[in-house]
Amino acid sequence: MQRTSQAGLAAKILLVDDQPTSLLVLRDLLQDLATLYFATDGAHALELARQHHPELIVLDIEMPGMDGFAVCRSLKADPATRDIAIVFMTSHIDIEHEIASLTEGGIDFLRKPLHAVSSRIRIKNLLDLSSYSRQVAAEKEWLKVTLDSIGDAVIATDLDGKISFMNPIAERMTGWLAKEALKRPIEEVMQLRDAHTLEPHWNPIYFAIKEQRVVAMALNCQLVSRTGQLFQVEDSAAPIIDPNGRCLGSIVVFHDVSESMALALKMSHLANHDPLTNLPNRVLLYDRIEQAIKKAEQLHHKLALLLIDLDNFKYVNDSIGHNFGDLLIKQAAERLGSICSAGTTLARLGGDEFVLVLPELWSVEEVSLFAGQVHSQFQHAFVLEDKKYQMAVSIGVSIYPDDAQTIEMFMRHADVAMFKAKSEGRNRTRFFSDELEQQIIHRHQLELLLRDTLANQQLQVYYQPKLCLATGKLLGAEALARMQNHLGQWISPIEFIPLAEETGLIAELGQQVLYQACEQCLSWQQLGYRIPISVNIAAAQFADLLLVKQITDLITALRMPASLLELEVTESALMLDVSKTQNILSQLKATGICISIDDFGTGYSSLSYLKKFQVDVLKIDKSFVQDMLTDRGDMEIVKAVISLAQSMNLQLIAEGIETETQKETLLQLGCQMGQGYLFSKPLSAADFTTYLRQQSGQQNLQSEE
Repeated sequence: MQRTSQAGLAAKILLVDDQPTSLLVLRDLLQDLATLYFATDGAHALELARQHHPELIVLDIEMPGMDGFAVCRSLKADPATRDIAIVFMTSHIDIEHEIASLTEGGIDFLRKPLHAVSSRIRIKNLLDLSSYSRQVAAEKEWLKVTLDSIGDAVIATDLDGKISFMNPIAERMTGWLAKEALKRPIEEVMQLRDAHTLEPHWNPIYFAIKEQRVVAMALNCQLVSRTGQLFQVEDSAAPIIDPNGRCLGSIVVFHDVSESMALALKMSHLANHDPLTNLPNRVLLYDRIEQAIKKAEQLHHKLALLLIDLDNFKYVNDSIGHNFGDLLIKQAAERLGSICSAGTTLARLGGDEFVLVLPELWSVEEVSLFAGQVHSQFQHAFVLEDKKYQMAVSIGVSIYPDDAQTIEMFMRHADVAMFKAKSEGRNRTRFFSDELEQQIIHRHQLELLLRDTLANQQLQVYYQPKLCLATGKLLGAEALARMQNHLGQWISPIEFIPLAEETGLIAELGQQVLYQACEQCLSWQQLGYRIPISVNIAAAQFADLLLVKQITDLITALRMPASLLELEVTESALMLDVSKTQNILSQLKATGICISIDDFGTGYSSLSYLKKFQVDVLKIDKSFVQDMLTDRGDMEIVKAVISLAQSMNLQLIAEGIETETQKETLLQLGCQMGQGYLFSKPLSAADFTTYLRQQSGQQNLQSEE
């Protein structure tokens, strides 16, 4: 037995249902109204009823073993429990179950799933009515005064159903004065009808008198007043029993629930719809998907879910303000809604994410066509206060049952596909696949590893020698980030460097590499080796206004000669803001730091800006070096870069040299420096120190004190 006790709650309710979830719902609804007792089977229910004598039992009809009707018959057969009010519950909607419930002795009939507001009000009224019934015989006059002042309407009748009393609220709602209504049949004064069918409805007082028990009306009952006014009402009738056990008549208590039902409908709408766009929210969306899946299974067709995300909305929202951002979301919802048919569900998950559910599909091609319509809706700019904002969308598509068998998988796989669309450049549609999911899972695991590595300062730095191509003399080293997983296996930089850029971790990664490289450079200097070290600066770092200060503070703290540090910046980073780039490069150059443009040639269109930047070195991208002997275009680019560097008196270094032929060709073209696997792979700090000693023995590289 589980029991919920509240201080001061005299009423007791026994809740009987074999489904624990139903009991939890009832507990949340009723725990502040009464002391609650719980049973999940008939035998336990009878035991608790005899032990605690509750005022009310809410009893599920369908239970294994002893069902609700059998429990009710046992209760009515026992003098100790026969007067306990019983409210039946069932998920059946047919009238036969309702009639059977009332016939068996139930005072009310509730349908599952329960309507929270109405069910609570109904049960509360039943508890109140029970209290009224217990006092009416001994305190009739006091009851009259009380009934005249309460907020519910009250009508009393004799054994023939003729009215003997009406309170003011009953007068107002029926349109009859009490003196006019006396001795009239209650059905003449209190005209009830079914709110849906408009057919006349029976009055509960006749059941109350006949069965000598409390009886309640159904939820869909309507009262038609004498003036034609309509009230949505809930009512309960009870027999009036004197101290000798004789029935003297009945009393019916009812009240207007029109406002509460309207409020319940409004609350239900708010609970299921997005307040900004009035579209279905996640709760209602899941219900729609569930229904669509059931229908798809019946008709043996497919179902598509399109997860739609506005590209770069965060940046637009931050720049124009959240009020205008909300207007943009509303306009986007209207555009999407304009292409939806009656059977299509359009929902908003929140933020800038929408979901479209396309039912009754026979081919994937239909989805592609519809996705094209979605993209076309965003080809025209959004206009907010005469200003235009261009937006695009990324769409991830999941197909039922091809991609998913559950709602959660359906949503997750669409999200995976949408992320793929984002990562491939946005403004496109991508479909889910098992391979794509594995890629996303791998990416997530890699991100966790990267965050853990940076947080624990476990990032490693390797160093690749840079040499004179003609003599083989060591001229410097490039610091390169390396990372291992928890099994000690190496993760390719091609995987984790782009991920660091996407997740915003590249700045932290770059700082750790810079610090380790500078410390190692000093360590080699203390051993007598003056080796310039080059460190890559990511675009995110270069955009940081504090970059110059961070670097100068570091070399000052380490007492490192600025001339030993070379910063490698990509062309794309330099081109983000030309004037800002000029200012940063000027400050760095003033400290004595060397500046190199990394991967030069990949941004070939920026050559006209090169003269504006104070740089010292151009690095020819390895993609051109590796294919220059077989690709005429790559050869022409290499020649052009070398010629440009010579004309501007810039140092030049080629990356990715792997063969003697490549080295000799670069020498002939005028490139004097290079790095690559032909000379050495990237080395750990310890291995590079050994490499230094070997080079020193061969070429006497030890610097002067």
